[in-house]
Amino acid sequence: MPTEKVREKIDYVVKQFLCNVPMQRFIWNNIFEDLTQYETQEILANRTVNCSLILNYEIEINYQKSFLKYLIEKLEKQGSPVHDELYSAYGRLVALPSRNEYFKHYSIKNSDNIVSLKENIHLVTDGTTGLRTWQAALALSEWSLLNVEAFTDKAVLELGSGVGLTGLTIAIGCSPSCIYLTDCHSSVLNTLSDNVRLNMEKIATNNDSDNKSDASGKLKLLQDRCLYHNLGKSDVFVLSLPWEEVNKESCRKLGTINKVIAADVVYDSELFNPLISALKCLVSVCSVDEFIFSCTERNKSTLEDFLVRVGEASFAIEELQIPRQNNFIWPNDTRIRLLRFTAK
Repeated sequence: MPTEKVREKIDYVVKQFLCNVPMQRFIWNNIFEDLTQYETQEILANRTVNCSLILNYEIEINYQKSFLKYLIEKLEKQGSPVHDELYSAYGRLVALPSRNEYFKHYSIKNSDNIVSLKENIHLVTDGTTGLRTWQAALALSEWSLLNVEAFTDKAVLELGSGVGLTGLTIAIGCSPSCIYLTDCHSSVLNTLSDNVRLNMEKIATNNDSDNKSDASGKLKLLQDRCLYHNLGKSDVFVLSLPWEEVNKESCRKLGTINKVIAADVVYDSELFNPLISALKCLVSVCSVDEFIFSCTERNKSTLEDFLVRVGEASFAIEELQIPRQNNFIWPNDTRIRLLRFTAK
């Protein structure tokens, strides 16, 4: 059996593989010196290309082929015998057609769960960039797991949830009382609903009757906006909620919200007015304590313009520290800023 050190190396390779870390950024940690034995190669194959999770919820086919090709060529180059399982897996993948939709899988250590997300291979699909996970969501998800107490037994709302990584991370790993995942694009909302259903229905629910009654009441109020709901240990709602429709009426239906989160929603200055108006309404009607925004600084002037407007809207702004990459992996080529807004 592999030593603990080798198992740790395999764990990190598997982690990167499951969430499709690009081959040019893949960190192998000198694992090839430990793959000279068939047994270790078989363990790696069974935890990556041959594991049931990947066979049922495939990650990108071309990515799997690139992973195996690199692995096989490296083993052959160093003169190590290559396990038949690696060749067989590559042959199976070559015969499969590529698709636009695929999955990524993220391990949440403090809950022993994996968040599986259906995404689209293209950067822009149906006029939206919301059908794939972006690095600001990864950083915010990491921060959430380091600050579990900020969400435990709290009502949380996410603006611009996209495919759902951060919202699902909080729902699974932070035990909020309820969480509303919101977006406005129909394709995004459909994918978001599928992802919430896939992940939440794997989790056993243990609610008392009073909680079920409260959640059913919320559902009745929000039924015109709700695409999917899961009433469990943490109630999860997928809502169609464009920012321009965050008004007194919609906020009253939501009720008290303790925390609002958002990742990668600050990119277009034309959207700033409805977004800031939504923040102000959520404070005045839903009594929001704080907003946590994760922003990729693609255009510094655009983000700075947004922060000026947030300040002018009577919000205090605090810069938070970007966490270390423990549960999630993201590129460091573009700066990410984590920001807390509170009403003055």
